[in-house]
Amino acid sequence: MNSGRTMLFALTAAFLPAAAAHADMTAMQRAAAFGISDIRGVAYIPGPQGPAKPIDPSFYPNISALPYFLGALQTYTPQGDPYTPQDSCKIPGTAKQGLCQKWTIWNDSDFYNADFASLWSAGTDRGRDDLGRFKAELNANYIRPYDWQANPQVRNHHPFLNYARSLGMNVSIPISNYTYKVICGQISDDKDWQQKVKWVFDDIYKSGSIDKAAGMLEIFNEFDASECQNATYVAKIAQYWKTLEDGKNIPDAQRLPISFPVTFAITNGLPGGAVLDAFNAIKNTPGLGLNFWKNRVIYAVNTFNSGQFMKNWLTNTLPAWLTQNGIPADTPVVFTEYGRSSDQATPPNEAGQAAWVKAQFEAMWPNKPQNFLGACAFVNEYRFWLQAPEPNFTLMNFNQGSGSWGKPKAMYVHTEQYQNPNAQIGTLWTAQYQIDPQKPRQAYCEIGKVYFGSKTPPACP
Repeated sequence: MNSGRTMLFALTAAFLPAAAAHADMTAMQRAAAFGISDIRGVAYIPGPQGPAKPIDPSFYPNISALPYFLGALQTYTPQGDPYTPQDSCKIPGTAKQGLCQKWTIWNDSDFYNADFASLWSAGTDRGRDDLGRFKAELNANYIRPYDWQANPQVRNHHPFLNYARSLGMNVSIPISNYTYKVICGQISDDKDWQQKVKWVFDDIYKSGSIDKAAGMLEIFNEFDASECQNATYVAKIAQYWKTLEDGKNIPDAQRLPISFPVTFAITNGLPGGAVLDAFNAIKNTPGLGLNFWKNRVIYAVNTFNSGQFMKNWLTNTLPAWLTQNGIPADTPVVFTEYGRSSDQATPPNEAGQAAWVKAQFEAMWPNKPQNFLGACAFVNEYRFWLQAPEPNFTLMNFNQGSGSWGKPKAMYVHTEQYQNPNAQIGTLWTAQYQIDPQKPRQAYCEIGKVYFGSKTPPACP
């Protein structure tokens, strides 16, 4: 915990009776203790547009560079040679099975790690420094990642977390939807979901105490519209995480708030009402129950509705619905995705998007509704491989310049050395990826004005 949190709990322990000093925090108190009671967030996808070398055209004949969310392996070795069916998954010189040699820097869609530091930090080269930019231009204090490779053998997230912390930012710690697929039984050759959760837990508590950048644990993204659409698996993950906490005697002050973002689809009589299914699952799970909800859970929802609609939803519709369904009315709420595609705006262009987003965020700040923690602006990057309207939710455009940030001024190819996971520590492979400039849209500027509040925001792009 940071020095502010340390002082908070030291003072609490000094002035309260022993029993009261050790009482579990409420979810709202926990949010404040973990620095997330006023979230000015960015839903962040830092990936590059693709590798410097095109993939084998026989795999994807209409794609000249690898879109990084296709879940496909790069088809070239680090030496530039095509892979062949004879590639071994055994560690050379041993009888041990290692990670498959087809592992490359492009193996998954996790970019929040040391292998891609030139995207999110200043790096040792001409880094784009996305996190530094969000701090300087938006006054952002929260980063919401998505895919998070749990195995610490192949991804090192600590440089990302350390840099975020140095900027005064907290970070969601995701249990990604790959683990959701595993627990749902949708991946036949990978059944150990508990190992993936334990990897994340052990990494966050690596030094014996919680990583100081951690803001909340995020279980899946949109369980109600993804994979097997089963809320019981949200509770199952939460139950196992608590078991790991109990096994390590983690004090309450270091136990993360927990969220599980849902869609804004009308379910159980409410837009975003899939939270009721998770509430019932948690309430009925041994070792969790209603108290666990009261002490740990943050209601996270992805919404793109208008600001006025959402303000009424928060202040009128939601409290009545929570009470009706027996959910604690003081459950904290966060919008883990909040924005608009320019395709769906009026007019359907960047100016229309900016007007919509401006109204969304101004409706919530500076006078935030009760129990509302804040929102994560969706999303920083143009995701060119998706169907409309998804790409134009972006707040930034590739390769139209970098605005006043100037990092980089033009696309360049970065060469990265990273650990060969099938060899001894220090045995490196080399890969390349693009560092593309991103130019802010007007909607990005409008969010900055709100996040800065009475301070002076940077010049609009």
